[in-house]
Amino acid sequence: MFRFILIILVLSIHTHAAHGDTRSTVLVVRPTDWESALQEWIAYRSHKYEIVQIDSQPNPYALRNAIFDAAKRCKSPARAILLCGDVTEPSISPNSRGTPITPTFSLKTSVQLGDLHTPQLVTDALYGDLDDDGCPEIAIGRLPAKSREELRRLLSRSITYETSEDVGEWRDRVHVTAGVGGFGLIADSAIEMVARRYLSEGIPDRFQLQMTYASLTSPYCPAPTKLKESFLAKLNRGGLFWVYIGHGWVDCLDRFSFGNRQELICSSEDTSKFDAPDGPPVAVLLACFTGAFDANVDCFAERLLAQPRGPIAVIAGSRVTMPYGLSQMAGEMMEACFRDKTPELGTIVLQAQRALWRDDSATTEIDKATDRAKLKTKYQSAIEQMARALSPPDHSLLAERREHVRLMNLLGDPLLVLRQPRTIELSCSDTVEAGSPFTLSGRADWSGTATVELLLHRDRLPNRLETIQSYTGTTEQHETMQSNYEQANRLVLWSDKINVVDGTFSTSIPIPSDSIGKHVIRVRMQTSGDWAVGTKRITIRRARESR
Repeated sequence: MFRFILIILVLSIHTHAAHGDTRSTVLVVRPTDWESALQEWIAYRSHKYEIVQIDSQPNPYALRNAIFDAAKRCKSPARAILLCGDVTEPSISPNSRGTPITPTFSLKTSVQLGDLHTPQLVTDALYGDLDDDGCPEIAIGRLPAKSREELRRLLSRSITYETSEDVGEWRDRVHVTAGVGGFGLIADSAIEMVARRYLSEGIPDRFQLQMTYASLTSPYCPAPTKLKESFLAKLNRGGLFWVYIGHGWVDCLDRFSFGNRQELICSSEDTSKFDAPDGPPVAVLLACFTGAFDANVDCFAERLLAQPRGPIAVIAGSRVTMPYGLSQMAGEMMEACFRDKTPELGTIVLQAQRALWRDDSATTEIDKATDRAKLKTKYQSAIEQMARALSPPDHSLLAERREHVRLMNLLGDPLLVLRQPRTIELSCSDTVEAGSPFTLSGRADWSGTATVELLLHRDRLPNRLETIQSYTGTTEQHETMQSNYEQANRLVLWSDKINVVDGTFSTSIPIPSDSIGKHVIRVRMQTSGDWAVGTKRITIRRARESR
């Protein structure tokens, strides 16, 4: 109660302070008797948004009309729609369906790739499709709570996440866990290479990229008996995102085979092991079925959200998803978050959806100029060639992209803000000779202590890794795999603390004599409730031979 009163007192200073109300509108759908669960969240959000509440009803099309009517009456354009409640209440028996809470749409699937397919998908996207063209114009998120108490807990987590002054290294960390594609050794290797480069370029250099890959010959594969333990230990240190790439089912992730054994990368029971007290990540599940929130059992995404210190939000597919559509969705989300620096999670997803829906053959010159600045343009040819190689001849890539606009749903608060750091300006040479002295100078917004690091660029691997040609399962090989895994995820070659005085600094970095190629210099500093990062790519060239 004290926290609730404090939020109201603090925010009342800012609310309606200016002449006129310039707040955007947020439409909140909830069961009539759940209004009390929203009080703290509404008090927190009201300084920036006008909150309009709508009673839920069992028919999704009738509910959609109610949402549209409310949007038309709003003084300002609707910024987001928050759907409160699971599709149904828990059933009283295994073979029965519960009472509807907040329904979703069931649509026929239009794309089939391979033998595994479903005749229908479920989506919340139509709630935000104001002009009925199939693509939403308003950001949408669902909190699949089954009770007022659960809704209150989920909303409270959003407030805690946004108001946290913890600016530790988790804010500059992204975790990636991948299963084996199953398309064959050559195809899987090609997919891994393109995916790694795509992630390397799409995620800014300020991020520590922690990768776990369930492929026995990959340097990112730990000892297979410790795979689950290894990626969860890293994940529970916190991060901005956790991205899973691979196969999935309604309540678990893919299987992982080694020797005569087979284990799930992550089971429904394993979700209780997600425990990140500092920096619960946004989970992005690029996999089939993991976001089937209409299932008779809680889907994997819902189980993650149910953990007290699990992921803060989940973006996942409700039915069969496809590699090309998922890659495009992930790429557009990276553009929105990292290039455009869009703050709200729901808007990041919306921008990705609208970019996927667009017909590239009908783009204007302005659209083409914008696309040239995008990361995906650099890899589009390779990605589309792979997509066509894995698809039937008559398969439409546009139709696949549009299917994923509806397949991928956000389970979480669409207004959740992902903070960005301040920038530290760095100045140094672009190239340096191995073993030579190197000077770095820079400027920051405040004085204090900064951490300076020299790292391998993340598309490179340390020289000292041992190659795994084939899996034998010996104790010695498991030790080698674990060592490779830890080293492949630890790219820092040198680190030091320096003093920043009057916002400026200059320091000398020792350049190793045995590391040639692309490297990154990263400088990070933090103060109470804020942090700043600067990065600079450099190339270390081979030392000239003395004559």
